[in-house]
Amino acid sequence: MKIYFICTGNSFRSPTAEGLTKKYKPEIDVKSAGINPAGKIASNAKELLKSENCEKFVKETPEKISKNYLEKSNQVIVMEKDHKEHLLENFDTPSRKIKNWNIKDPINPDVPPKEAFQEIKTKVKKINQ
Repeated sequence: MKIYFICTGNSFRSPTAEGLTKKYKPEIDVKSAGINPAGKIASNAKELLKSENCEKFVKETPEKISKNYLEKSNQVIVMEKDHKEHLLENFDTPSRKIKNWNIKDPINPDVPPKEAFQEIKTKVKKINQ
C-alpha cells in the first residue's frame, strides 16, 4: 500500500504523518509533500517526532507534490479541504482516492503544535490496510 500525505508547506503536518506512519505502520510505503513547500521542516515537528523516537524518519527538506507518486498512491491523505480542492483542480486524481483528515495548521497561533501532533498520531494509528 502506498499513502501520500499532503499539506500546505510540507513542514509540519504531512512530514509528521509520514514519520509516524514509518514508525507505527512500517509495512506502508509512505511519502509526504506540500502544495507550496516551505524552506525547511518545522523545528517543533522535529522535536515532537524526536519525542516519539522518530527522528530517523524526519525528511531533510520539504518537497513539492510529485505527479508520479500521486498517481502510484493507493490513498492520498490531505490535511484540509483546500488541499483536496487543489489536487482535484491541478492533478488528475480521483476524488475517491483522497481522504481529508481536517487537521488545522500549527503555523496559526491558535493551533497548539502538540495538539496537532497528537491528532495526527491518533489518525496514523487507525490506518488500516
